[in-house]
Formats: sequence, structure tokens, C-alpha cells
Amino acid sequence: MSDDLTTAGEASSTEKIAAAFGKTTDPLAEFEETFQDIDVDPFVPFIKEVLLPKGLHRHTHRNYRAVFRDWREHMEREGRHPACPSDEHVIRFIDWQLSPDGANNHPRTVKGKLRKLNRAYRYWQELAAFPHPQDYNPFTLARKKVNLEVPDGKQHRRISVEELQEMVEGVTHLRNRAIICFQFKLGLRAGEVSNIKLRDIAMENSEIRRHYPEMGAEDRLAGRENAIYIPPNDERPGNKSGRARMLPLDGELRRLLARYLLVRPDNGDPWLFLSETSHSQMDHKGVNSVWKNEFHPEYAETETYRPITSHFGRHRFSTWWRVEQDVNRELVKYMRGDSVEKGSMEEPIDAYLHTYYEDIEDLYRENIYRLGI
Repeated sequence: MSDDLTTAGEASSTEKIAAAFGKTTDPLAEFEETFQDIDVDPFVPFIKEVLLPKGLHRHTHRNYRAVFRDWREHMEREGRHPACPSDEHVIRFIDWQLSPDGANNHPRTVKGKLRKLNRAYRYWQELAAFPHPQDYNPFTLARKKVNLEVPDGKQHRRISVEELQEMVEGVTHLRNRAIICFQFKLGLRAGEVSNIKLRDIAMENSEIRRHYPEMGAEDRLAGRENAIYIPPNDERPGNKSGRARMLPLDGELRRLLARYLLVRPDNGDPWLFLSETSHSQMDHKGVNSVWKNEFHPEYAETETYRPITSHFGRHRFSTWWRVEQDVNRELVKYMRGDSVEKGSMEEPIDAYLHTYYEDIEDLYRENIYRLGI
């Protein structure tokens, strides 16, 4: 058997194999003419039947529509209908997105665009009206062929628990300390912190509950105490995770939360953390500003290290459980709110692994690091 490493003008190994078995490396080409004839935007069913019913944030809708527009323009340059790509079309789309002469996007941005396009493609595979075969996905195939990983020259600081305690001790503003500790101790994203409502928190504190009767009103908290519910993005627009999760509130967080709630403006607003100026809901930028104001310039970006920002809390939380405590990966994924949504590019087995609050509650309460608050 020869070593077929394809030279110019020579049929590739995959083309030879396809020909031998009466198959093709471009199975969607046969539908091109029909799609052109009916002149229908193939993304409309996905937008109307998947995106709109979820009640996603308007920014999310705009992002999806922008990606679909980029894809249509690319396929027009390719002379192909956007619903009929081969993996080579996708690879050239990636090249254009990365190219300084093209869109000049960061690889992380390109990966996000591919995920959105892949979700739409997977939906076409599911709908009986579309002819897309189940055994061919040009987006996942192209993703396997192209390396979108970028070496990151700058590191996250390795900060010990003792240093974390010193950092928190230096934050004297009660609201800011509560925000920072929520991210250190729960691994929450900035958007999730700004999106917490009083009803999402069940806490054993009669004085606080008298003052805030709406606390713990979330149905999923029924029968639970000292826990917080983090809704998925289809329940709470602005949350990034597609997976609902419950996390314990340990003694430190409860004490800190009680102190903060006693001085929080009592204006009937449902959100836990309020802006100091308007006394309305903070946004994720406000959360980021808290970290910057408290920890810079001491923990600003350097030639070696990335800056300490609100996302560092999530990194430190993940490192604690996965690296320092060696906790099972699926349990850490639950606590982080990671999930494998339909249309993602993770391993299929991940969709069959299920984790619940009961799996992590005792583990968390016994092992979460103490911040001395």
C-alpha cells in the first residue's frame, strides 16, 4: 500500500475512498440548485422556532443574526448557497475570519461563530423539511481540521488561599466585598452576579427574612436552606450558562450576606446587588469595575501576568476544586454551570452524564476554602 500524501492535481485519499464506495466528499452539493430555486432564507426557521421562544437577550439575537449575515456573505463569495456547505467552505470561512486582510477576528471569536452556525445546522438535520443527512456535519468536520487554539503567553497569577484572605480583608466596602466573595466562593460569572434576585437565595436568618420576605421564593428552593439558585439563560436573559444549578451558601457567605443586606437600599428592587448611584440593578460592567477599583494597580496586568478581573474568581474557584482538591470533573462542571448543549462540539458522552445538587452539597460545605470573613 502506497503512502498517499496527495500532491497537487492528484485526488485526495478521502476522494478515492468516497469514489470506491459510491459516495461523495461534498454531499450537500446536490441540493444547491433546489435551494437557489426556492429562494428562502434557511436560518429563518431556526430563528423563529429556536431562538425567539427562548426569550434570549436582544444582544444575543443580534449576535446570531450578525454571524448568519457573515456566513451568507462568505457563501455568496464562494458561489454556493449558505445551506449547502462542504467542510472546505467552512475552512475557508475560518481562514477569512482569522485573516488580517479579512475579518481579523481572534480565534475565540471564530469559535463562537462556529458554535452558532453549528447549532443552526444541527437544527436543519433535525427538521424533516430539510434534506441534510445525519452522517455529515461540515462544521464539526472543519473544526477538527483547523487548530483554533492560541498559546497564551501571559499566565493567571497563582494566588494562595492565604493571599486570597488578605485580598478580601482589604475590601472594606460591604457590597463590593460581597460581590467579590460571591465570585471567589461560588465561581459565578460577572453577568450571573448582577442577575441574582433576592428570591434566588434561601437563607436561615429570621431577621433578614422578615426584612426581605421575598427571599427564597423561587420554587426550586422549596425545602432547601442556605442555598442559591442560578437560573439558566432561557430563564434569566443575560446569564451565560444553559444549565440551571443550585449552590450551597456556607457560613462565611451567609454572614457576609446578612451584613450587606442590612445596609442595602430597601427600595423594592428585586435584584440583590444594586448600583450605588441609581440603586437599580448593576450590570456586568459594574461588577468588573468593582474588581478593578479594589485590586488595581496592585493586581493590574504585567508583562508576565494577566490582570485580576471579575473572571479571576471563576478561575480560582475552578482551580481549587479540579487541581487542588482533585474533584471529579463532572462535579466541577456542575458547580461552574458548564453544560453540553445540543449543537456544541464536545464529546457525545458528556450529554449522558448527569450531576445534581445533592452530589455536591456536602462536598462543597466541607471543602470550600475559607476567606476569613
